[in-house]
Amino acid sequence: MAACLAAACPAWAQGVQAAEHALGAGDACAKDLEAMPAFLMENDAGARELLPQRGEQSMAAALLKARSEAAQIADDKACLALLNSYLKHWRKGHLWVSSSPGAEAQAAAAPGAAPASAATAPPAPEPASGARQPTLRLLTPRTLVIHLPSFSPQHRAALETLLRKQRAALLSRPNWIIDVRDNDGGADSSYAPLLPWLLAEQPVSVGVEWLSTPANQRAHEQICARYAPGDAACVLFAQSVLAALRAVPSGAWARVQADRFVYERSVVPEKRRPQKVAVLMDRDCGSSCEQFLLTVRQGLGVKLLGRPSFGALDYSNMRPFTLPSGRRDLWYATSRSLRLPQLPVDAFGVLPDILLPELQGPADAAAELQAVQRWLEGGSLQRLPGTGGGKP
Repeated sequence: MAACLAAACPAWAQGVQAAEHALGAGDACAKDLEAMPAFLMENDAGARELLPQRGEQSMAAALLKARSEAAQIADDKACLALLNSYLKHWRKGHLWVSSSPGAEAQAAAAPGAAPASAATAPPAPEPASGARQPTLRLLTPRTLVIHLPSFSPQHRAALETLLRKQRAALLSRPNWIIDVRDNDGGADSSYAPLLPWLLAEQPVSVGVEWLSTPANQRAHEQICARYAPGDAACVLFAQSVLAALRAVPSGAWARVQADRFVYERSVVPEKRRPQKVAVLMDRDCGSSCEQFLLTVRQGLGVKLLGRPSFGALDYSNMRPFTLPSGRRDLWYATSRSLRLPQLPVDAFGVLPDILLPELQGPADAAAELQAVQRWLEGGSLQRLPGTGGGKP
């Protein structure tokens, strides 16, 4: 960590400096923990803004607690859990630690070491028949439901195929339910095939700005070769961001697009679209799922129903930084939305147009879907007796 005057350093930073001398360099988990605060303050798009909100004393206490627990860590699985728990003090979403590629092999080679937790590593690609593929179900001659459990890029082709094969059903049903209640996010491009059906009006989009630092430039240089080899679109996008970052001083914010607001249509609307669209949402909808909500709610025939979303969209475009141990990557945000400060999402999530009761289980989820179907067809949103009532 760069040196700073004791009087000028925040409390947590002084603690990190002291720890760098006090802790043994051989403790890999402790080394990784100590590296994170200073790195985030310099490179994460949200850290400098969020620290005053969290409070320096609170953050210092969180670091001290994590440091004492790190001294007792016995394996990589426990270390991942500890580091991710500590990062929740910074931001609840779009900030995590995962095993580095090849870390499992390193862990297996270490005497007495346990393998890293699969739950904290980036998700492995699903097979084409994976359970999180998009599905379409015909409920009545007037209503259908499209279930979108994920916006992972690997599911875009499946959505395109689904819409093409079911075109006759899509054209004949005036009422659509789009269910994203358990959507785990992914990439904005994955839901693009749906937009011509939902947006007849010209949408308004708000851009992002990128924090320029040497580490962030290196991350953008490496991201495509590391995680999307051979992807020409990834390379083109990364190059445009890099050009913007290199054009401003370190620590400054850069924009790929000069305008904050963009008024342009990126898709040609379908000539025959659904008359009424209900988007079912919940607290599991985060990241690209939330961007989907912000986009489609601009359609005049679209309503959002359910509960507030997760709240992980203000700071995004995640990039990995290999921590000192070499066994773990810190994934952090390199951009912030130009919606801020007028329209934050992380604090409260995207709010539904119509708030619905909390769900208590699968029966409640099915009853909620049935109620929304009745509502679209002219009935009540109230769940019928015996179909699950949820919390009042």
